[in-house]
Amino acid sequence: MGNSLDKIIVGNLAISAANLRRYLKKSHYWLAYHPETETIAFTANHNGGGEQLLEIRNASYENAERLARELGLTADHEGAQPCLWTKWNPVVELAHDGSDDAEALRLEMLRLGLPHTVRRSGRQWAWIDSAGAHAPTMWTKEMVLQRIRETAERYKKQLETIP
Repeated sequence: MGNSLDKIIVGNLAISAANLRRYLKKSHYWLAYHPETETIAFTANHNGGGEQLLEIRNASYENAERLARELGLTADHEGAQPCLWTKWNPVVELAHDGSDDAEALRLEMLRLGLPHTVRRSGRQWAWIDSAGAHAPTMWTKEMVLQRIRETAERYKKQLETIP
């Protein structure tokens, strides 16, 4: 249940940010406070464009700041935008054709804790990151496994956090 002091109270809404944070999946999150409307907007982008998760009206800046902090978000641009907090995690995609090679890529991402989306594909497998699609015949399974490992190592700090 938790202590009532652990919750952020905004009007009729009580938010347990620690619990919310624990159940969020790894993605790119940002929380913006709009002082002119006293609104908090919490948004995520999991390679599909920004999607608003919640909007809280009649909120104070202090509520926004505490919610951002307890969700593990940090101030953006070192204070240049005092009403914006973010958390970025790498997100990749796997077009899975049902092959053993595609399954090996999926299992490696799971083993390394690399956030990913699996999309079923009838054609061929492809691993998609910010650099583009990596697919046969130009890319072998071994080459992509190496890219997956490099990605996990490069973003090790982000992957160790919640969310």
